[in-house]
Amino acid sequence: RFDRWFARRERSPKGPRGRVVLWDDTFVRYHEPHIGVAAVKVLEAAGFEVVLPAGRKCCGRPAFSQGNLAEVQRLGKHNLALLGRDVDAAPILFLEPSCYSMFAEDYRELKLEGAERVAQRCFLFEQFIEELLSHEPGALRFKTRAGNLVIHAHCHAKALANPAYMRRLAERLPERNVTLLDTGCCGMAGAFGSLASKYELSLKVAEPLARQIRAQPFGTVVVASGTSCRHQIDHLAPVRARHMAEVLADALG
Repeated sequence: RFDRWFARRERSPKGPRGRVVLWDDTFVRYHEPHIGVAAVKVLEAAGFEVVLPAGRKCCGRPAFSQGNLAEVQRLGKHNLALLGRDVDAAPILFLEPSCYSMFAEDYRELKLEGAERVAQRCFLFEQFIEELLSHEPGALRFKTRAGNLVIHAHCHAKALANPAYMRRLAERLPERNVTLLDTGCCGMAGAFGSLASKYELSLKVAEPLARQIRAQPFGTVVVASGTSCRHQIDHLAPVRARHMAEVLADALG
């Protein structure tokens, strides 16, 4: 588990750029801890002290997707109260766009107390790193490595911001040929694509994305920030899709 790895690791010194809160979502915590480890590596290399939100609960996205708003409100109130106690108002970084969208949009629409204040502190990991490097290009150093890299942007990431920042961030890796794919939904839409009754429809929705990825030259790095997107791509194409945090961590000089 990522949170247990984080608790056991040697405590990082206070970074000169201050503290950030890394939201370790359910998939990162239990199923993909390597993504959380990569994010910590990048953030610390950039000079940040990384902390986890102790006592956090699920953001409520699964319940929200099923219309269980009472459960979403219960979880949201807990998370907002927890994060609202941070007197330093440190930035809150998300690796999973579905979780980010709950804080950036859905808690606000539900008019939960403190949602607006907390939302102003929330960023997708890629957004935060690109914003840093746009002001301080030397904050991170990357190794030169020629290659092709394509990005599939998550639907929530596209709905809440122009995903061009993902391309700009990847283009900071020396000698990478970067393409932000013109793709739609991966077909998963949370639990939708996992339902037996929706499986065939999910594959039809995903086919344009899978066709683009299968057409890439051998060795192309495929980046997808959403857990569902990565799993769908892995299922339909002969590649292992990666999170941008992994790509940046591997490229650190």
